[in-house]
Amino acid sequence: MDKIKAVNLGGWLVLERWMNEELFARNHVKGNDETCFVTQVEDFQSQLEEHWDTYITNDDLDWIKAQGINVVRIPFPWWIYGENEYARSIEKLDQILLYLQEIDLDFMLDLHTAPGCQNGFDNGGIQNVLEWPNDQKNIDKTIEVLVNISKRYKENKNFHSIQLLNEPNISIDLNIIQDFYLEAYKQIRQVLTDNYIVMHDGFRLDVWEEFFTTNSFHNVILDTHMYQCFDQREHKFTIEQHEKAALSRAKRLKKVSALVPVIVGEWSLGMRPNEHIGKDLPENMKRYADAQLKAMHDCAGHVFWSYKVRHTHHGWHFRRLVEEGIIDLKEY
Repeated sequence: MDKIKAVNLGGWLVLERWMNEELFARNHVKGNDETCFVTQVEDFQSQLEEHWDTYITNDDLDWIKAQGINVVRIPFPWWIYGENEYARSIEKLDQILLYLQEIDLDFMLDLHTAPGCQNGFDNGGIQNVLEWPNDQKNIDKTIEVLVNISKRYKENKNFHSIQLLNEPNISIDLNIIQDFYLEAYKQIRQVLTDNYIVMHDGFRLDVWEEFFTTNSFHNVILDTHMYQCFDQREHKFTIEQHEKAALSRAKRLKKVSALVPVIVGEWSLGMRPNEHIGKDLPENMKRYADAQLKAMHDCAGHVFWSYKVRHTHHGWHFRRLVEEGIIDLKEY
């Protein structure tokens, strides 16, 4: 497998308020997720269609391709066919994937939300709800969506991989997650012979040895996410502490990579501003980027979150960071 040098198309088919505050604010939405948006905004379908058409365009994909990026990770929701109260976006995904085939840029389809929500986060589609593991119907529906998506795009030559589920919560029994992975893998392999199947580590990178050594898999990838801005202990880090923490992950990543190809499916330069590092100082973000890229050197690849973020959040805006020379594509 060629090393994955990728970027996420986050905030596009799955809304997160912090990535597009203006869209939520102008509609007076209370809440941070797409469920809040569609249940509070009367003309949500037309507003979402405008968002889909403008947030990621062919010009954006041309720029990504020109940088030498070889995969785009595309988060999509379980309601992509327009189920329940949600908007239908499958035709917009069709359109983008046809264009990726035209420019010969590979894609990873990442199921970012699940029925009942798998993590309780805004990115799971409905914040502060975690019902996915509590009902087998939710898990069965998740697999149904994955199989249908696999069938729909199996002939696209740039269909690199499919991720079974983004960030299942650390509180979910690992047996539930692994049983879901095994069944989803079994059913998808009846459709996709060689495409890579990606499994998130459930925020437990070091517990997968038995799973990957006792089961027979073909073309699988383990995904882990690396952030240093959500743990309270990291909020006061100096830039030296951020660098040290990033570099300390290299040994773990290399060890697990001996069992199964590992990608860092999400990473960023997001740091909490404090008296030590200031706010969005280019020299600090450059040091932090270099440390993370060094730590990920022995992985099968990495995927920055995200290609763009509207308004602020400099450390999460890949294109801006590249254009300002903070992320060095020669090292990427």
